[in-house]
Amino acid sequence: MLILFSLFNFSRTINAATNHNRVLLVYDSQNDVKNDKKNIDALQRSLTSMDLRVKTVSQADYKKGTLDKKYLGVITMINWRQVGLINREFINDRDKFSGIKLHIGENLTQTEINQLGIKVQKVYQQQFILKKDSNREQLPFSQSITVITQQANGASQVGTLSTQQTDQRSYPFGYINGKQGYLPFFTNKGLSLIVQTQMIAQLFDRVGKFQPLLTITNVTLYTNLRTLDELSKFCYKMGIPFAISTTSVSKNTEMKAFDRFTAVLRNIENRGGIIFLQTPEVSSGVDTAGQLLNQKFLTYIVSLARQQVFPVGISSAGFWNQDKVLRNNSLKYADHWLLMQDGTKVTYVNQDNDAQIAKQSFFAMPAASLNDVKKSDSTTFTIPTALTINMPYSQKELEHVESEIKNLPLNWYNPVEDGFSSEINTETTSLKYNHGDYLVNGKLEDIQNTNLDLNKQFSDGKPNSLFKDYFKVQGNILAVFFVIIMIILLIFIFIGQKVYWNRFKR
Repeated sequence: MLILFSLFNFSRTINAATNHNRVLLVYDSQNDVKNDKKNIDALQRSLTSMDLRVKTVSQADYKKGTLDKKYLGVITMINWRQVGLINREFINDRDKFSGIKLHIGENLTQTEINQLGIKVQKVYQQQFILKKDSNREQLPFSQSITVITQQANGASQVGTLSTQQTDQRSYPFGYINGKQGYLPFFTNKGLSLIVQTQMIAQLFDRVGKFQPLLTITNVTLYTNLRTLDELSKFCYKMGIPFAISTTSVSKNTEMKAFDRFTAVLRNIENRGGIIFLQTPEVSSGVDTAGQLLNQKFLTYIVSLARQQVFPVGISSAGFWNQDKVLRNNSLKYADHWLLMQDGTKVTYVNQDNDAQIAKQSFFAMPAASLNDVKKSDSTTFTIPTALTINMPYSQKELEHVESEIKNLPLNWYNPVEDGFSSEINTETTSLKYNHGDYLVNGKLEDIQNTNLDLNKQFSDGKPNSLFKDYFKVQGNILAVFFVIIMIILLIFIFIGQKVYWNRFKR
């Protein structure tokens, strides 16, 4: 069995009105020094993909009584061991809590150790190997880590930590004993992320079986359209279903550039690809109520629909689901989300850390992060997962991406054959996708093939012929002008030098 194989096929029923899917995540520190807030982001997104509504609270902001029966479970995350958990009110509430409990990282209390039914030991200055089935990953060197030396009867483990010493020692990685769980750390990439996700899903009874969705990200109006068209054609000829995550514009949609852009997107739709509309950049302090964002996003949807481009869902960085204004003016319109890792720039408008759920949320992770994980056409994931590849911008990059896709021996998620059904609803427009069919306000749409004349106008990354000749002529004129100036300067220098020496001869 491969690491990514799931144990059970889990059918989920989403009911946001109940409390059976609410989880409280309490962390000690974001650890901006090491940029470990990405670990919190990855954990939040993975829980959302499990259909768990996550309320995230820093220990500094936790108030007594917050953790009560309205929560299915609580997760303690030690993200910076030097800080640790010091909020006694949270610790007391957690000790009395009867729901699911997961501790991530160091600083286990004696009460937690007793509830887990384990014995532990702190190991210093080690570099472990994480093993799961036939997969191995060498972990970064750790100053200290708390390992389990004795398990409770009936407990289960997910993955194994092994030392690299001659007398190799092994310890459980993910550990589950009834409603109690423990992970020695959480990281946002590689085999570790996969095993962590599998363990958490098992603890919260959310284990599923999902084929990965191939997704091309960072598509924009300024993308090399010929390259994008060639990439979609490659996937179509190879029989590989795929998705793209693209931004759009709210102005100048009547221009030819927008026509060419949407023409390529129609090609993608006709080749079986699906489109996630990506959220725009956030302007700090300008749109506190979200009215401008709401207007912009509605314009995106309408202007694309007029060109027969029909997004099936919304894609965004994870922090959009942690902000009330951003979430309510973008994500809420769609029942399918693609949540990507936060970038270097994170701008909140009204951060509430009260993540909501959709009908289905894809957890995005770079395909390259699985390079060292064994894969096959029977590989599946525990949660809905999108394996992302950045949009190539040159012929050389395109060839590299095509090679990368060929070397992924996966059975990809097929929206047409696997029953993908989604909706985007605004005040004026209803877009539905069902097994390859697009419906706009209840009417079935027949997406027209791209006009061949537009294909001739695709940018190949160089200026078109009109501007090419213009800049060429302008460049030649400037070159001649500078040559003439240089000749005149040399003449003046020569004359000036003669005058200068003649003064001394007198």
